[in-house]
Amino acid sequence: MRALFDEWRPLVEADAGHFVEDGIVCEEGWNSATRKILFLLKEPNGYKGEYGSLNELLRKAAAPNSTSSMWDRPTFHNVGRWTYGLLNYSGEVPDYVKANRARKTAVLGCAYINIKKSSGGARATKEVEVHAEKYAEFLRRQVAIIQPDVVVCGGTYQMLKKHVYPSMVRVSHRVHRFENLTFINAYHPGYVAKRAALYNQVLLGFHEYMVSDVRGESSRES
Repeated sequence: MRALFDEWRPLVEADAGHFVEDGIVCEEGWNSATRKILFLLKEPNGYKGEYGSLNELLRKAAAPNSTSSMWDRPTFHNVGRWTYGLLNYSGEVPDYVKANRARKTAVLGCAYINIKKSSGGARATKEVEVHAEKYAEFLRRQVAIIQPDVVVCGGTYQMLKKHVYPSMVRVSHRVHRFENLTFINAYHPGYVAKRAALYNQVLLGFHEYMVSDVRGESSRES
């Protein structure tokens, strides 16, 4: 990852003046996770990396009694809930109440990266897509280094399909496959909606995929 960032950083800094690192939140939590979950989001909104990498900040935010500002917005609350649900899925969708209670520590078991490695405004979707196209190879390399089982596309599915993984195919409702990767097409976790509804959308989509015959077909094809 360090070698990748050394290549990537000067290209982004030439335009934006800064580069925000991201990746596996906690190595210990990641290594012990039975299912490797990666969140692929848009950009580090309002943050230019002055206090370290995003995964480092999220690891500190998960500490007991943390008052980190990362919890001021819904994004990482939903990331934590979805992570808990996906990590604890074993044929049935885990209870939302339990996922909600465990959301802050659950983030230690996931990885989190942005398409755009520099900060922008709240509605910078066009800029994010420019980065998806321009740095598609770098994004593929970063995902390959992380080696996830499941990639949650938080409002990023369309641009990933268009620029980064054009060969991914839909295999069930909200679920797509590319080689050995499973992608879930989800709303951005910062989306203002009912928390339980967003949780169920992600987990029920995954459940439908896991119990369907198409899962076996897609695995054989890949």
